[in-house]
Amino acid sequence: MLPDPWLDEETVTAGLRPSPFPDRTQLLDIILSSVPSPSTNGIVVAGDRGSGKTHLLLSVKAGLPETMDVRTFAGKPELKTIRYGALGVFEADGGDSVPPGLHVLRALTSSLGPAEHLYTPPPGRRRNKKQARPPLVLLVDDIHYIDPASLAVLLQLIPGFGATLVATADSRRPLPQDLYQLWEDGFLEQYFLPPFTFSEAHALCEAVLGGQVQRRASSLLSAMSGFNAGLLCLAIDDARSARLLVQREGFWTINVRAHCEWPRVVDHVRTENAARTSEERQALELIALAEPVGLDVVERHFGQRAVEHLLAMQYIRMLAGSPPLLRTSSWLRGEATRLSVPRSRSLALRLGIEEPALTRESAPTLLRWMTWTLDCGLTLSDELLLAAAPAADKPSTAELAMRAAAAVTGPGHRDEARLLRARALLAEGQLREAAPELRELAEGGESAAVQSDATHHLMALDLLGAVPVHGPAAVDAAEPWSLITGNVRDAERLLLAGAAPEALERSVAAMAALDADPALAMFRPAVLLRHVMCLRYNLAWDNIDALLKCPTPYALPANLALCMDVARGYAQLGQGLARAARSTLRPVLAELSDAGLPPVLSLAAALLAYSEALCGNPEAALERAAQSGAALTGHDPEELLPRLSALYVAAARDCVSGRDHASGQSAHLLQLAGESHREGAFLIEAEAFSLMTLDPNSTAVDDLVIQRQLAEAVAALHGAAGASLGTFATALLGDEPKLLEAAGRSLSADRLFAHAAMSYSRAARGYEAKTRSAASRRATMLVNRLLIAFDSGVVPPLGWVPGRAGS
Repeated sequence: MLPDPWLDEETVTAGLRPSPFPDRTQLLDIILSSVPSPSTNGIVVAGDRGSGKTHLLLSVKAGLPETMDVRTFAGKPELKTIRYGALGVFEADGGDSVPPGLHVLRALTSSLGPAEHLYTPPPGRRRNKKQARPPLVLLVDDIHYIDPASLAVLLQLIPGFGATLVATADSRRPLPQDLYQLWEDGFLEQYFLPPFTFSEAHALCEAVLGGQVQRRASSLLSAMSGFNAGLLCLAIDDARSARLLVQREGFWTINVRAHCEWPRVVDHVRTENAARTSEERQALELIALAEPVGLDVVERHFGQRAVEHLLAMQYIRMLAGSPPLLRTSSWLRGEATRLSVPRSRSLALRLGIEEPALTRESAPTLLRWMTWTLDCGLTLSDELLLAAAPAADKPSTAELAMRAAAAVTGPGHRDEARLLRARALLAEGQLREAAPELRELAEGGESAAVQSDATHHLMALDLLGAVPVHGPAAVDAAEPWSLITGNVRDAERLLLAGAAPEALERSVAAMAALDADPALAMFRPAVLLRHVMCLRYNLAWDNIDALLKCPTPYALPANLALCMDVARGYAQLGQGLARAARSTLRPVLAELSDAGLPPVLSLAAALLAYSEALCGNPEAALERAAQSGAALTGHDPEELLPRLSALYVAAARDCVSGRDHASGQSAHLLQLAGESHREGAFLIEAEAFSLMTLDPNSTAVDDLVIQRQLAEAVAALHGAAGASLGTFATALLGDEPKLLEAAGRSLSADRLFAHAAMSYSRAARGYEAKTRSAASRRATMLVNRLLIAFDSGVVPPLGWVPGRAGS
């Protein structure tokens, strides 16, 4: 007997001889190039459940030329949704089964019957010449399900017809013996399909939708589907039909106000569940309706064998901890199972299962059980329903918290239920719907606790410009939320005045207050956005990088995720990386346009307008500049975010066409610099002159007056960024190649790459004028390395400088 290579993961990986090309696109290219080769008899692609094996096979079918005779089969007959001829065991008339191999012959008879390559003699001619036979390709999905007799018949087509076999198999199941023998004899190639990832899911979403997809949308759908490629494809179709997926600003994104019933996913999961045994199906239904459920409860009612099989099939998963708990393998599978259970069976199951210890402390973790109880027509106390409040602030449980709030009936608890619903709306990104509710509760709530909590949320939205607060009553300056807003406003004022280190102190105090009190988490989006600006003017890039790392963007409240993305684009543009900022900001506008955050939208559109202008897209730049201005209607232009928006809009318009034709100088930025100087906004003044010198089409960098104005404006800035810009201004005034090159190295170390490129460029020109060829080539080489980094659209890692060896 041949050794079984499917014992554990390490052995499987070794036995499969993993491809050095794990990328699915490259693997598809390998298969498509190997099929026509006469030396290739068969290819088997193995992978985990849901890793996209079927999708890969369909891609192979679509990529093969029409000159080939392609036949498709599926090894698993109960999956009716797979559009292949099934090779499983069928019931025959008058008997329970058919002889081994007969069912596959029937399938081949209907599929391979009178094929086009068989010769049909024309009338009146006596020839028996056959036409050339086109290459035959057999595509078999889930080949591990085929019984040995059927597989033997199928493999006879390889020598008999010269067919090429391309099959998929589950990496957790043994390979059929005949295929294993072909592999041992060297007639079969095997590749391993790696597990589905965020990147693969994003690429699949873009392929199915035929356009660009917002990262948050693809991440959400892939997480909901449990990284199962088949479920993801069905979910995309359902979401698009229900308008949950919509196109905005050229990107597919999530419409937070839409509701989807997932009909295709429900049909698919219902079919899968119906094929299970009664014990397995009921265990699945219980876990889906009440998750998380204790392992001991499920095993006691439905048996250990049913649980073990469901775990092996990856329909459910076990949560770490004690006692062990069970959940469905993905949110979509659980939702589809819940929607498939009739009310009568759901009620019978609910009454037949012992109730967990439901208390005010355990309520936030038992929301599924609570909503299941309500769906069955049973009742719960208002105290237990309102105890779900901590779950309202998380996007993953906000909908359940809203359902709990809707079931509150006591007149003394209605305001608490309204506040609970408003918090859930904020978590889901529906700010416009939540704001009126919060305002009413802040002004006329029945209890002081409700009024205080509503006021907190209103002030947090006011910091983002979502809800202009005209003052809900007097506030206590000693309250933590009041200290946070005070520190943020002080940081804005100090930053505009050029006192960056002092501004950072206030911002750090606000962030520390947030970290100390989780109940104030609603202030984090607004505070974080300002904090990144303070860090930028102190050149604390490592802190920015750590702050904006977000492995699971779909798990964040929408306003926090959006503010993080805008802050990331702002930091990239501050480093001079226009293409990287453009790729970051473009998807953000797809959500911001309907998010109810006008100042944040205005800033993002202004940053994108400037990025588009630097990337040579004047029409897009002017369109974004107009969008930025329109978003700020009715907002205070003296605040930090509107001022920065006006700065980048002016820079974008000057970069496109807004110059004084007589002098070649930037008209909009000059005007903005003068206004900012008179109003004491020295940061904006210095930035305006700095952006003038970076304009590739302007003469400002060679204008002695502009250089002096830049030096004077920068002198008013405190902190690391002011010192770095002072180095740049001094080098421009000196116009000495050696000084300019030294400034370029210093600016590169501070990650002010656009200023560094300008310094190196002028240094190269100065060296060339002095016929110092070697020095000119060195400076030119440094400029070219920076330009390559700019054009790549990739953010260089921390510590990167263009002059380092090997860079």
